[in-house]
Amino acid sequence: MTFQSRQYGSLYSELTAMEIAPIGFEFLSHSMEAKGLVPTNWRTYHPWAKGNIWPCHDQMDKWAQIAYAASEASDAVLWDLARRIGHQLRVCAWRLYQLSEAYRTLLAARTSERDFKPGVRFEDGFTWLGYLAVQVFLVDACVLRDYLAEFFFYYVCPTSDRPRVHIASMSGLKKTVLNKVCSSDPLFAALRSATSKGGWLFMLGAYRDLSVHCVPLARAESKLWAVSADFPIKGAKSLIGMSLPLPSDPSGIAAARTSASRNERLSQELRLLTSATRGEVASTDALVYCYQALDQLALLTSKLSDRSPIAPKIPQLSEKDLLGPITVHRV
Repeated sequence: MTFQSRQYGSLYSELTAMEIAPIGFEFLSHSMEAKGLVPTNWRTYHPWAKGNIWPCHDQMDKWAQIAYAASEASDAVLWDLARRIGHQLRVCAWRLYQLSEAYRTLLAARTSERDFKPGVRFEDGFTWLGYLAVQVFLVDACVLRDYLAEFFFYYVCPTSDRPRVHIASMSGLKKTVLNKVCSSDPLFAALRSATSKGGWLFMLGAYRDLSVHCVPLARAESKLWAVSADFPIKGAKSLIGMSLPLPSDPSGIAAARTSASRNERLSQELRLLTSATRGEVASTDALVYCYQALDQLALLTSKLSDRSPIAPKIPQLSEKDLLGPITVHRV
């Protein structure tokens, strides 16, 4: 799909007018990026408000600035946590890029065939790589989740209610703080809801636990297939797309696989193997889900960064910080 944009800055509003919802943009600003000699400038796109469309990227900067301010204040705990959170947010954004690239590869291979039809379930050599990219995103997303839980434990939970044990996971925070401490703080209510059954953090953990502790996602319900699809574009011809379906009840699947009746699983999986080809297994798209999960994580990091006991600070360099002359290379 190609179209003429009125001007560079109008790109986002024009995509919105066509009812296209991008997950991110890859900017190439010089030849080294185009040649693959340095990474491109990838940013996930979260249009929360006018002028606030890169909150994930902005939060990376803010947590780095919090870490810098904490180092000047000799606050080792905050310095360490802020550095880890900022780094892991960047990791999750890059994992989303890798997942989108896996979709693109899957799409390119499939559309090379002349008999492409929407609504067809299939498996090829790229399908498992797509599901592998999903699993990697889930693992890193839950690492970020646990870093945020640790920050909440130190800097949001009142000192008088803080247990003596060190908390470094969301499950530990829920067990020892969220389920026991009564607080009118809206962040307590938000995390209680998110970690309760069906909440977004509960589902994120369930998908991650299913793939890490029980079964690869591509075999979660015997076999998960890729699906070809039509994506309607307002005022233009539909685009051809791909979907990697996720199981709708990851915690239920995990429970079934660890139950006493798991010896009967073979017959159940053989049944699901045939039913999946007829579209009888409820699912959600993996790329859409991971994008939405990152959006929620970025929002949580935004709320927590406002609770930093030390304000973020941009480093200022002076002549005394330089060990030699600065050399600029034009590319």
